[in-house]
Amino acid sequence: MTSVIRYVKSTTTAPNVNTAVGSTGSDYQLVAFDITTTAGIAQGANSNILTWTGAGKIKSIQNVFIRNPADGEVIPMGEVDQATHTIITLNDTGKIINLSVPGGGAALDAGCVVSLLLVIGNY
Repeated sequence: MTSVIRYVKSTTTAPNVNTAVGSTGSDYQLVAFDITTTAGIAQGANSNILTWTGAGKIKSIQNVFIRNPADGEVIPMGEVDQATHTIITLNDTGKIINLSVPGGGAALDAGCVVSLLLVIGNY
């Protein structure tokens, strides 16, 4: 079994972050991303925060947290529609991750750092 562990710091000026990282493991790789949002995400809206363009697919989101740009506070995530919650989803292609703020949630400011730990698989 081949595995690759990598860390990718993504910096971009685009509102939706699209990061291309080539896949080198024949089975899977564990990849950590720090993605800085350049545009805020409004209450009741969602945004594509990552499009995987390398080989294979995103098999699972292992861990995620979001830090507020103003004070570094970690923003809670979950399925419950609370004022500070956000929801992250992986689309059915295994290539795109979206972040949404429920209707009752507080908007995310530009400059939030989204930290992701993903399993990417070529199987």
